[in-house]
Amino acid sequence: MTGVIFRETLRRNWKVAIGLAIAMASLSFYVVAVFSDSDLMKQYTQLLTSMGWAVQMFGGGDAAFTASPAGMVAFGLFSWTILILAGYAVVAGLNITSNEEERGIMDVLLSAPVPRWKLVAEKLLAYLVVILVALVLTGVVNVLLVQSSQTLGDVSQGGASLARVAEGTFNMLPSTLLVIAFTALVATLVRRRNTAALIAALFVVGSYLIDIVARTAQAGEGIRALSFFRYYDATTAMRDGLVWGNVLGLLAVAVLMAVGAAYFFQRRDVGV
Repeated sequence: MTGVIFRETLRRNWKVAIGLAIAMASLSFYVVAVFSDSDLMKQYTQLLTSMGWAVQMFGGGDAAFTASPAGMVAFGLFSWTILILAGYAVVAGLNITSNEEERGIMDVLLSAPVPRWKLVAEKLLAYLVVILVALVLTGVVNVLLVQSSQTLGDVSQGGASLARVAEGTFNMLPSTLLVIAFTALVATLVRRRNTAALIAALFVVGSYLIDIVARTAQAGEGIRALSFFRYYDATTAMRDGLVWGNVLGLLAVAVLMAVGAAYFFQRRDVGV
């Protein structure tokens, strides 16, 4: 029975990887189309200069950098694409156990000679593959689009390179896995799927709002540390490259939550 759940989960969700890639690529097309207009770029630069506080609030960082090609990619694309992945991550986390338990078909899976922890592990690994495929496809599209744009093509003007576009795409993986693992953990701790979904949604939205508010508040860095968006930081990834401390930290927390999900599901009284 080794790998059966993993393969079945992939079989059911391979189209999702393509759908996610299409959704994120559509946003990429929009961002590149908007920023490829030189006149609009000038207006955009002037707007950023006069509204630096708003840029900082919504994750753009320094207004001067955000007005550069690399900054526009970070602020216009990666600061919003992560929300698409976070939304999917909640759904994927619920699919680990909660959705099938709510539908009354979890008992069928558990009747197979597969340990409960292995069911959780194989599903998590399958969703990891789905996310990786979606990010690889999106990364290829992002690099090609940015390279083909006369305005954004030379992202080195913003202190970055096309390699930074690829790094910025990969930078979304740890946060996405964190949300999946958190949702899976919550789903093993509460009985109702809707309750788990609400808690996971509040986790994502709350983290986003904390990050926005803390960016403009005095001494807000301490509060901001509570948000996983603080460690995602799309602007820094595009300007300076991946911050491996943040990447590894998010992955470590995601692994701990995944282990917790398997542990508590092993001891859970599965409802029908």
